[in-house]
Amino acid sequence: MAEVNIRVAEPEDAKDILNLLRQLETESDTFLVDADLSQITAEMEAHQIELINQTRTNFLGVAEYDGQLIGIVTVDEVDQNGEVGIAVLNEFQQNGIATALLDMSIDWAENYSQLTELILSVYVDNIAAVKLYRNFNFEVIATVSAKRAQYQMKRQLKKA
Repeated sequence: MAEVNIRVAEPEDAKDILNLLRQLETESDTFLVDADLSQITAEMEAHQIELINQTRTNFLGVAEYDGQLIGIVTVDEVDQNGEVGIAVLNEFQQNGIATALLDMSIDWAENYSQLTELILSVYVDNIAAVKLYRNFNFEVIATVSAKRAQYQMKRQLKKA
């Protein structure tokens, strides 16, 4: 049986990342993509991945199983903090993949980035995600009530 490979995304992953993001958009109401994916080509995404991999403020990691991308983690620099986003395909959830992706992004943030803390937003009723973030020492700094309540969470980075 194939193992899940947690790794940094490479430009060659561009087409598969776009396909993963499109599938995640249809599967989840907790996962939001900033851009209109229909407007992004594989070439554009490959270039973006190259740029991300050259920074110390942005990160893109993937989970791969049997040649298919099944999960993604992003860290996007916002005001010297890194905003974390994680998503795993429904059929692969509850297998520790999000945990491994988050662990990899924290390792990168603490050992390679110029960021001072990680931040994120999570729906209050997404109990599994809230528990995951708390297990990694994220703390709630605010609760935002819109159509659906969200926690704003942060984690100080321990720099090597």
